[in-house]
Amino acid sequence: MNTARHAIAAALTAAALVAPVTFAWAQDAASSVDIVRSTQDGHAYQNGGNSHEEVVDMNAHMKPYDLRLTFSEGQHNAYVTGLAVQITDAAGHPVFSLNDAGPLTDVSLPAGHYRVVADFGGVKRSGSVDVKRGEPTQLYLHWLRDET
Repeated sequence: MNTARHAIAAALTAAALVAPVTFAWAQDAASSVDIVRSTQDGHAYQNGGNSHEEVVDMNAHMKPYDLRLTFSEGQHNAYVTGLAVQITDAAGHPVFSLNDAGPLTDVSLPAGHYRVVADFGGVKRSGSVDVKRGEPTQLYLHWLRDET
């Protein structure tokens, strides 16, 4: 029986050593859960950036995206989320839309001229961008805190 006790004690010790490592890994994996990488309207995109770690992760995966949209509010430029975003081409045809966007949204678009309209709290902001292949473009849209 002494051998059985040693075997059980060894198994419990091994489990105790493995459990924190497994938990820490699961916790780290969950921290990037808020980054969404998918396709919408035929265009690949990534959306997230709610923490420093997410911004670093998104930057590391930026290569396939031609356009970065950044959304903020207030005098301290606090990131905002939950925006409705619509991108139209030069002819005014919708090419990409996303609900619950921000604070960073990266989109893969063909070269061309686009208009971006974002709605945050019922207040719309817009801007135009020229996307060129191999030259990432950025558009920053900002709301005053007392507008929304």
